[in-house]
Amino acid sequence: MRQQAHSVLGIPASATVAQARAAFRRLALMHHPDRNPGDPRAHERFKKILRAYRTAMRSIGRARAAGASSHEVPAGPRPDRYACGRCGDSFPFPESCPRCGVRLCDRAAGPPVDREDARVRALIEELESRPAPPEEPGPEPPVPAMLVGACLAAGAVVWQVGPVGVALLFVGFAAYVTGLELHRRASLTP
Repeated sequence: MRQQAHSVLGIPASATVAQARAAFRRLALMHHPDRNPGDPRAHERFKKILRAYRTAMRSIGRARAAGASSHEVPAGPRPDRYACGRCGDSFPFPESCPRCGVRLCDRAAGPPVDREDARVRALIEELESRPAPPEEPGPEPPVPAMLVGACLAAGAVVWQVGPVGVALLFVGFAAYVTGLELHRRASLTP
């Protein structure tokens, strides 16, 4: 299994932590499912690379415990020390998740704590200091009742004065509706 893990990563059996880490990074970036969205086998390849990396890191750790010198096998992070809080993927490096783009958290130290940006705090204070928006105006008169009244008036005008009177009635009605809309907009702006 150990030999197979090293061959998957493309590193020699006497590889150091730095060599294993570099091989894993290169292969993980190349075969990550988010970088290969149309490939249905990308997820399996990525998992195989991750398993091989963990196996290689365990074998390097055993070699270190058996008495290998520190310059041959330098200390390195656990293969799954850092995790993405959004998707749950584990990584050996404290960078950002390639899938989600968020910072990884150290499982040993807890989630990362970012300082709040001063510009965000200033914007929140500015928004909280603004006066409350005006209350909603009351209900508007129903439009269908106005239309019925206009139609009745149009019928009376046509009967009395003819088509010219109807045209004047519709112009007046349009002016009335425009005035209502302008009044409503003026009452909403502070």
